[in-house]
Amino acid sequence: MKKTTLKDIAAHAGVSVALVSNYLNRNPSARMSDNTRKKIDAALKELDYHGSAIARSLRTGRSHIIGYVSSALKTEVSRQEMMAVFDAAAACNYQVFVAYSPQKDMTLRNIRMLQERGCDAIIVSGYFDEDYSREICSLINHVVILNTHPTASIPGKLLHYDYRAAVRDAILHLQSKGHKNICYQTPYDSSFEQRYLEFTSFYGKENVWYPENNIPDAEEFAGYINKTKCTALLHVNDFHAMRTIQNCAALNIKVPQEIAVVGFDNIAAVNYTTPTLSSISRPLTEAAGAAVRHLIAELNEQKDELPASLPCKFIPRDSV
Repeated sequence: MKKTTLKDIAAHAGVSVALVSNYLNRNPSARMSDNTRKKIDAALKELDYHGSAIARSLRTGRSHIIGYVSSALKTEVSRQEMMAVFDAAAACNYQVFVAYSPQKDMTLRNIRMLQERGCDAIIVSGYFDEDYSREICSLINHVVILNTHPTASIPGKLLHYDYRAAVRDAILHLQSKGHKNICYQTPYDSSFEQRYLEFTSFYGKENVWYPENNIPDAEEFAGYINKTKCTALLHVNDFHAMRTIQNCAALNIKVPQEIAVVGFDNIAAVNYTTPTLSSISRPLTEAAGAAVRHLIAELNEQKDELPASLPCKFIPRDSV
């Protein structure tokens, strides 16, 4: 079967070959009416045209592919972030190549791999300090790091999820409900983590609970509550908060009448607990959109200011 060429598309649409070429290569200088675009799209579909991405990248110096490197694709929130990057890129006619880096040392290797595969730019998602973030930036010019490490700050390259404002809002909401003894549960050593830093600015380290079991059972939970007389409990993520709701049910402790419960991540399941779980949501769609727009603007040598951070949001539900 004869391969469809640009000349065939142009003849079918009744336009010039140059106009079809500019349209396919997304040349910003190509001016045409919506009707002309529709004619070209119809010709592409009817003649089943599939251009060579490799050939096009050699001609234009662009692949129209953005790389996405993540250290936590197993979590629901990271998958949501990845899909937000896919949606933002697709809206700009870009594709996304994904690389998973479960170990930190794999991140740099995966960035190099995506560069070798022709990605125009790369978005990196993870918890990286200032030095490691700068090492990432040294590998590639067009990069945005979606990061939450409080020590890292690289204007135009790094976008923070700001946990602290939402944690503060959650605490103030609980205080407005009359809670005075509020605690924070986490299994991790998190002395540099935003949630920990904001919480301890209100209540100090003594109100942070590191359970012996990663996710405590009802017996361990009862021991802590009886010892501390805690009336509101914030959690490092929604799964730990859901276990607290389960433990309360097993111990006949009423939520929120006897203890208020707040999670973190706002995963889909928070709407299906009893009571529904209050949580803190990250601005995943906004961050992905900002990162993609900034990278494409850089590639087109246009000005675009990448925000240094985007605030998370506390969402109260029936558990408070």
